[in-house]
Amino acid sequence: MKIFKKAAALFVAAAISITTALSAFAQASDSPKTENTIDFFAEQYTPVDKSKLVKWDPSVKPADNTIYYIDSEVKVPKDTVISVPQTTMFYLCEGANLQIYADAKFYLYGNMIIEPRARLTVSGMVNFKETSSVANYGTLVSTSSGTVKFSSNFINHQKASAILSGTINIFLRGHLQNRGTVTFAPNSEAFLTGIITNNENARLFVKGKLSTTLSGNATMNGTFSLLGEYVNSGTLTLEKDVKFYRGASSVLSASKSSRIIDNRQDASLELDEDLRNKGIKGIDVSSWQEIINWRKVKNAGIKFAMIRSSFSTKVDKTFEYNIVEAAKAGIDVGVYHYCYALNAEEAREEAKHFIKTISPYKITYPVVLDFEDNSQVKLDKEVKNEIAQVFIEEVRKAGYYPMIYSYTNWYENYMDMKALDCEVWVAHWNVPKPSYKGTYGMWQYSSEGKVSGIDVVVDLNVCFKDYAKIIREGGYNHLDKFD
Repeated sequence: MKIFKKAAALFVAAAISITTALSAFAQASDSPKTENTIDFFAEQYTPVDKSKLVKWDPSVKPADNTIYYIDSEVKVPKDTVISVPQTTMFYLCEGANLQIYADAKFYLYGNMIIEPRARLTVSGMVNFKETSSVANYGTLVSTSSGTVKFSSNFINHQKASAILSGTINIFLRGHLQNRGTVTFAPNSEAFLTGIITNNENARLFVKGKLSTTLSGNATMNGTFSLLGEYVNSGTLTLEKDVKFYRGASSVLSASKSSRIIDNRQDASLELDEDLRNKGIKGIDVSSWQEIINWRKVKNAGIKFAMIRSSFSTKVDKTFEYNIVEAAKAGIDVGVYHYCYALNAEEAREEAKHFIKTISPYKITYPVVLDFEDNSQVKLDKEVKNEIAQVFIEEVRKAGYYPMIYSYTNWYENYMDMKALDCEVWVAHWNVPKPSYKGTYGMWQYSSEGKVSGIDVVVDLNVCFKDYAKIIREGGYNHLDKFD
C-alpha cells in the first residue's frame, strides 16, 4: 500500500512554542543569568558553569525564576509530587542521576537540559508539560512501571539515548524530535497523538507497541527498525532515504483513517490486515464484570454479548441478570460454559448442566464450550478432542448451535481441530489478526477493553458471520417457542 504525497512541515508550531518559551525565560527580570541565550537545538553542548546555579534539594519545593542543577544521584521517593514552575530551569549535569521512584510524580512546566553522561530514570511518572522544553544530551530511561508523558518539545540529541519502557504518551502539542537513538522497549506501550520526527542520522527502534491516533504524525528519516507492533490510525511518513527494517514477527497495520506516505523509491510497504476494524462488535462477560448497565453498553455500539452461564456444575451468579437485561437492551446474546471436565463422562455431565441452565432463555448467538483450563493441559490430545466432541454433540442434540472457544496455542498444539466439527471462536490479544491458521467465525482480540456501562475492563470481540440470521433461519436454539 502506497500513498505518494509530500508531507507538510510538521513542527513549525512546535518550533514557535520553544522560541516563545525560551524568550520568556530569558527575559524574566529576576531570573539568574548564566548565558545570554539557551539554545536547546545546539548539537555541540558546552557544560554549564554550576557556580552560578542553585543546587537542588529534593526536599525543597522548586522556586520560581531559579536555575537549579543536579550533579549526583538524587532520588524522588514514593508518593512525592514535584512541580517545577514555568520560569524555572533544571540542569542534570555530568554525573547526575535523577531517579523518580514508583508512585512518585514529577511535573515539569519549566525547562530542562540533560547533559552528556547525565541520566533521568523514571519508575514513577514524569510529565513534560506543554509549557516546557527538554534537551537530552545524555540518557532518559523509563522502567516497566514508569509513565512518561510528553506534551512539550523533547529533543533527543545526536549522542543521546532514550530507552522507554512502561507507558509513553506523546499528546497535545507534544513533539519528540529524535537526532540520536530512541528505543521503545519490548514491554512498552506508546500512544502518539502528537508528533515524532526521526531525523537524518537518528535511529528509532519499536520493540514494543506504538499506536497513533487520527491526529498522530510520525515522520521517519535515518534508521527506523520495527521489531514489535506499529498500529497506525494517523499519518506515517517514510522519507526518501530512510533505512526501514522490519522484523519477521513484527506487525504494521493501519486503520481506515490512516495515511501512509511512502517516499522511498522502488520500495513496497506491506501492511498487515487489521481485522479489529471489521465485522460485528461484541463483548463477553461473567460475574467478573459485576453489575452491568446494558442500556449504556448498547448505546456504546455493542451489538452482541457472549454471557457466561455456568462453570463445572455451578451457575454464574450474574447469568440471569445479564441475559435478561442484555436482551431487553436489544443486544444479541450467546452463552458459554467454562469446562473443567477431565474425561468424556464429566464432559457429558457438564454439558447437561449447561443445557438445563440456559433452556429458559432466548439465545440468538452460539452456545459455546470454553475449553482452556490449566488442569486439562496435561491430558492427551485425543482425550481433549473426545471431551470437546462429547460436549458439542450434547449441545447439538439439544437443538442448539454449538461453538468452541479457546486460544491460538491451545487449538494448534493441544487439539486436532481438523477432527472437530464445530464453529470456532479464537482468542488472540493485542494483534491486528489472529495467527490461528484454521477458520474461525469470532475473535476475542482484547482482554482490556473499556465500554460504557461496565466499571471494569472487559473482553472485546469481533464476529465475522451473521450468527443471529444463521441461527434463526436454521431453526436452532428453540427460538420458535419465544416468538
